[in-house]
Amino acid sequence: MALTDSPLLTVLIPVYNAAPYIVAAVRSVLSQGVDDLEVLIVDDGSTDGSVDALAEIDDPRVRVVSQPNGGLVSALNRGLDEVRGVFLARMDADDLCAPGRLQAQLDWFAQNPDAVVCGTDYELFGAMSGRVRMPRSDAACRHRLLLAGCLCGASAMMRTEVLRRTGIRFDPEFTHAEDYEFYARLSEYGEIGNIPMVGYLYRIHPGQVSDRHADAQRAAHLRIAAAHAVRVGARPLPDAVLSDLLWPDRGGVLPTAGVSTLAAARALLRDPGVETARFGARRVLEATLAARRGE
Repeated sequence: MALTDSPLLTVLIPVYNAAPYIVAAVRSVLSQGVDDLEVLIVDDGSTDGSVDALAEIDDPRVRVVSQPNGGLVSALNRGLDEVRGVFLARMDADDLCAPGRLQAQLDWFAQNPDAVVCGTDYELFGAMSGRVRMPRSDAACRHRLLLAGCLCGASAMMRTEVLRRTGIRFDPEFTHAEDYEFYARLSEYGEIGNIPMVGYLYRIHPGQVSDRHADAQRAAHLRIAAAHAVRVGARPLPDAVLSDLLWPDRGGVLPTAGVSTLAAARALLRDPGVETARFGARRVLEATLAARRGE
């Protein structure tokens, strides 16, 4: 199958030392049933044979570009510079694209001509399991952005034209929380939303970035939330309150539940709405269950 210079869709997969997973990730994209696409793999200086592993995939829709190791943000931005598709979808090299995801997102854009980005729910597999529900409507997503990301970044699809017109790129200043910052800025240019389907399978395994860089990730998250609130004319939630909502570990079930419940109440007072209430309740439940497991 020949690849056109301007396919309908580019699926961007940055990869660094993901040899055990990358072939399955790519195959999950190629089996989506969307023929007019390219799979753009940005190899960020892998040393484990990740690119060599792709040799078993004989498909002209797969395009690999390589660069010296510069980190995830560098690889993502290289991908944004290389994209050919009318739409750009994201994937991570150790995850899987759930059946039907890409066509469902393309259909959603056809029905929402003013939209700039669309995500899906996602499901954890590997060391953990469970479905994570993302906010649906544009309004719900904007409520969530005042507290946290409103998209599973690697499940997102966006209009390439908006990226070209605005020059938006991932900001290395917010490494380890780059998705939150990127999609918060992208939300200024049109509608955002999530399809009510599991479109992405998120692999949980030891050594992930979120495990190794938790402190830096949390600090960046707080800065992004405050800056976004100011940008949209909202009153930022104090860092201490947002920290208590997102990371409320206090060494016991009752202290943790109390701290997270108070933080959720303060968030709801600051930004009343169904999405704020739903997110706060979820965080309280998750924190309480995590504290109980740690007993």
